[in-house]
Amino acid sequence: MNNTFLIIAVVVVIWAVLFVIMMSFNKKRKTKSKEFIVNNRNKAVIHLYGKNLKIDGKDISQFESVTGENLEKIAAIEGGVHSFEGIFETTAVSITGKNINMKTEKLQFEVELKSGHSYSAVLYDYSPEERKEYTKEYGSTAEDIFVMPLSLYEESNHIKACLVVSCDR
Repeated sequence: MNNTFLIIAVVVVIWAVLFVIMMSFNKKRKTKSKEFIVNNRNKAVIHLYGKNLKIDGKDISQFESVTGENLEKIAAIEGGVHSFEGIFETTAVSITGKNINMKTEKLQFEVELKSGHSYSAVLYDYSPEERKEYTKEYGSTAEDIFVMPLSLYEESNHIKACLVVSCDR
């Protein structure tokens, strides 16, 4: 019986220490990303939620960039028309409460960004029409400037997701 309590106590202590460490890392990421955005307020700042990301054909690491609070890549670039490429990811919650990790194949798109603004490129697990209805009903702090409908299968008319680039207001 004493061994059981000892094991439980050790597990709880290890969990608590790791929890504090992870919270500390997250706080540092959050602070670093806020400073990055403030220091680059004269550029177009874009939050990209994905991997294998490229801007204008160059790897994102070749640009001024940091990892944000939600593990997104944040890059500061000059305003203008830019091409983006990457595999975008999101997590959705199913009806049963189970997490579903969604990711796209490699996507490419072009969008015009203005200096002094902040943008987000995000994969949503619902159609553009559902997004429009949601923002109409509940409001939004961002303006969608680019929407790419996505289906589960190539050439399908059944839209199940969308990639949205939005500009913060």
